[in-house]
Amino acid sequence: MSLVKIRQKAKLKPPIVVLYGPGGIGKTTFASEMRNPIIVQAEDGIGKIDCPHVDVAKTYEEFIRNLTYCADQDYKTLVIDSLDWLETLIQEYVCEKNGWPDISSPAYGKGFSACIAVWKEYLAILNDCRDKGFTILQIAHNEVRRYEDPSSEPHDRHQIKLHRKAADLVIEHSDCVFFANYKIGTIQVKGKAGGMTTKLKQGDRTIFTQETPGFQAKNRFGLDPEMPFDWTTISKAMYK
Repeated sequence: MSLVKIRQKAKLKPPIVVLYGPGGIGKTTFASEMRNPIIVQAEDGIGKIDCPHVDVAKTYEEFIRNLTYCADQDYKTLVIDSLDWLETLIQEYVCEKNGWPDISSPAYGKGFSACIAVWKEYLAILNDCRDKGFTILQIAHNEVRRYEDPSSEPHDRHQIKLHRKAADLVIEHSDCVFFANYKIGTIQVKGKAGGMTTKLKQGDRTIFTQETPGFQAKNRFGLDPEMPFDWTTISKAMYK
């Protein structure tokens, strides 16, 4: 008798999300307003935010101990703050393990390739946390980088501030990659000569959920391309 089960629909699990964007836009505040969160710190980004958290990890081993400890506590959301500072810990760990002075010293990008095995270990732990019922939010900063697209002209775009190999792995692993930014509009103002000129105006914060030529983003829930800067609204739209 076969033990194979054929399912019509996938079993819904809590999402694994990356939220990236410019500094100061409110990514950590966004995280603190999620359901019963605890923040696992690789950088000191909490400031005056009132939210359960553990001390900033100084090494990769300490970070993993903090993460696994928090996963055994009575919380619902694990927040990683932030991926780019976690990358620094991973690179320091790999260098110490291999006796390298820095991650760029091995030839042919061997140092960055060695980091991928550690990233996979970290992502496997996130999978275990998700299986326990945790929603995962990974915070990251952004950077503008030249993007070579075979189907169009090379152009600049906002990307996650990680080494390319690490970023590709994290993006592939995540259910959602959200780009947080401000809406940009235009206004007409009177110039010195009396004529009207057009100026850019920064608007409200928003979450972009689908990729465009200007930034990385994705989601597996059919979300609108733009969503309010509010987790409750986004989570309801995910499972409606």
